[in-house]
Amino acid sequence: MLGIIARTILVIVVFTSAAAFAAESERHFSIQNTHYLQLHSVQTGHDHELIISLPESYATNPTKKYPVLYFLDGYWDQPLLSATYGNLMYDKVAPEFIMVGFSYPGAADYGVERQRDFTPSVEAGRKTPSGGGAAFLQFIKASVVPLIEQTYRADPAQRALSGSSLGGLFALYAMYQEPNFFDRYIAISPAAGWDNGYLLKLDADYAKQHNALPARAFISYGTAEYKPFSLPIAQLQKQIKKRRYQGLALQNYQMQGLRHTSVKGEGYVHGLIWAWQDITPKMPSSLETGFMAEGK
Repeated sequence: MLGIIARTILVIVVFTSAAAFAAESERHFSIQNTHYLQLHSVQTGHDHELIISLPESYATNPTKKYPVLYFLDGYWDQPLLSATYGNLMYDKVAPEFIMVGFSYPGAADYGVERQRDFTPSVEAGRKTPSGGGAAFLQFIKASVVPLIEQTYRADPAQRALSGSSLGGLFALYAMYQEPNFFDRYIAISPAAGWDNGYLLKLDADYAKQHNALPARAFISYGTAEYKPFSLPIAQLQKQIKKRRYQGLALQNYQMQGLRHTSVKGEGYVHGLIWAWQDITPKMPSSLETGFMAEGK
């Protein structure tokens, strides 16, 4: 009899544990202080989605205004940037900032959408649309940034724009088109070879009429990237450096042994540190503070 009771208890325990495990396994990972906004753009004629991440102190510091990072390819890079942000905060090498990632709602074909919106010119021979960069930039200027600055405590004097590949192409395009709108740019492996070197020509045209470019810019690529893709980036880095634009704080960077998408992790760490360097509070890292508290 006792054996039957013991086996019954064991079955109940096992069943309960299995049920508890099943309930636990149904949990979904979520990133704190992050939410979505959807809006239709009259400038592009398409639906867009914003992924907005607020700093941890946002709710408890109601008078503080924060710098804002606007970044391309939010559907891919938001988790990476969220983790990178946490690491930068721990090491105290960047100020707290709001992040706004550009995305698309529903089951979007990101490759098609981004090629249309991030490219400043129509490249001959492409089977999918391109050349929507001007409309997308106007969407950001006229709709997105005003919405963010009206809805959140965003500092209009501290706007950064970042992207990788076609996103990097767009970020640098925006730097030349609207140099007084954003003041910080991160271009990780930008598609500098787009449309027969569009960015190189854009820089040359800009230099004919301007000797100043007020911005902080970070331009990088991986040394193991496909050479026909990386060589135009290296050429662009050298060309911009030789201009010696007044007001331009430029950091050219190479990521050793990395290919086209592997560069994002290292690129965003160095790019964000550089972009915010002049407004980052000077303080010890959390690790150092912890050791100091223990008297070490």
